[in-house]
Amino acid sequence: MGVLLIRWIQGSGQPEIGGYASTGVILLGIVACIPLFLLISVLDLKSRLKSLGKDHARVLAQSERDALTGVFNREKFVFEAKSALEARSSTSFFALFLADIDHFKQVNDSLGHPAGDTVLVHFSDKLRLHFPDAQVGRLGGDEFAVLIEHSDPITAKYAHGLCASLETGLSKAASVGNHRLSVSASIGIALAPYHGKTWSSLFTNADMALYASKKNGRACATVFEEDMLTDIRNEKALVRELRAALLLRHLRVAYQPIVDAKGQLVAFEALLRWQHALRGVIPPDVFIPVAERALMIGDIGDYVLSHVCEDLAQLPDVPVNVNLSANQIAKPELKAQMLKILAETGTDPHRIVLEITESASLAANPVIAAQISALQEVGFRIALDDFGMGYSEFNQLRALPYDVIKIDKSYIGTLGSDHVTDVFVSAVVEIARRAGNYIVAEGIETEADLMRASAAGCDRFQGYYFGRPTFIEDLDASRLNYGNEASDTESKRQLA
Repeated sequence: MGVLLIRWIQGSGQPEIGGYASTGVILLGIVACIPLFLLISVLDLKSRLKSLGKDHARVLAQSERDALTGVFNREKFVFEAKSALEARSSTSFFALFLADIDHFKQVNDSLGHPAGDTVLVHFSDKLRLHFPDAQVGRLGGDEFAVLIEHSDPITAKYAHGLCASLETGLSKAASVGNHRLSVSASIGIALAPYHGKTWSSLFTNADMALYASKKNGRACATVFEEDMLTDIRNEKALVRELRAALLLRHLRVAYQPIVDAKGQLVAFEALLRWQHALRGVIPPDVFIPVAERALMIGDIGDYVLSHVCEDLAQLPDVPVNVNLSANQIAKPELKAQMLKILAETGTDPHRIVLEITESASLAANPVIAAQISALQEVGFRIALDDFGMGYSEFNQLRALPYDVIKIDKSYIGTLGSDHVTDVFVSAVVEIARRAGNYIVAEGIETEADLMRASAAGCDRFQGYYFGRPTFIEDLDASRLNYGNEASDTESKRQLA
């Protein structure tokens, strides 16, 4: 303000007295309004700061949460876990649970990422429900972590009880569009202070326990034990040796005959064998799961197919069955890779039957069915292996293209003595017969097995009764009749 406003009367050279009065009133009014203006400004500033504080807190909270599931993200969970463990007193006890959703990748591959997101939300909701007072976090992908704290020691029995409750809750299938998916998890558990007092040690040991759960068949919980350190080291060493065996072509393929009702050779199954220089014979049920866990099964599948294609010229002119894993089938590049191997070796795809292990991961769905159909269309024949082993659904016989069904050997041994087995095998045989496809009975070891399987309607047979898996140099390429048992000389050359 500070400027005197004077209105002069034109020509008088004197200020107008009335002008002083009106100017003073204006100045007084303005001065009187200043405190009110300042008060309003302060209140508005406080309101804005409060709003900004809420926005900041909301953004901060959101930055600490996984956007999809709402649980802590990895950074926040690790920070909270570290802080809690660092502040641990002598009367504080913790349990760390690391959980991976079983076969989650196959859900994404077969049903799409929206279905995978639904499963993730379903699983995180169950974690929060069954661990209500715990910190729950998503470490990435389908990996979750839970940290609980108690003033009393946490026992392995108590931890297993919590996991059992979770598994019961998960047994109620998740709705994914028109699908109902059963969700299960593999869980590793480490207890503080017994298995570690810091985040690093506790996480490492829980992770080893999680690895043991996956190794033991998944859908289970395992508490860390010191022996796991040795097991992990041994398996890592086996993985390195398996990679070297692949590179050096030390893995070998043996061939087991598949015959018709007259004992005439109709096909071979190619079976991988590993004769280790120091460990001796390593059974497939030992090294194949290791290869699966090490993500090497695709390379092994390519190796076997290449080996078979190279051997075909020395084998009788019958198809050879080659096993495919569920992981291989889920890969979109599978057909192109297989055709590349056949082209390099000049092999007709009609000489190859692809055996698909029937499992939960191969539940009928459009993606898997399309992948198998594409293989069938270029000349490969398809066999459903180990049918009835544990995840069988007759819906698969309607939804999946196939040419052969192989009945698991566990059914052959109980034919004629178990009513459920008889009904199951009869139904499968009838379905295959109506579709014009073959039924192979596996595990034929005695003449009694052969008679039971024949009476049930099976028309092809495989098992030790006709021949054990044999390396190509020991095979008689001219032999087409396996109706009689092998001679003692041949038996010595054959592999168990």
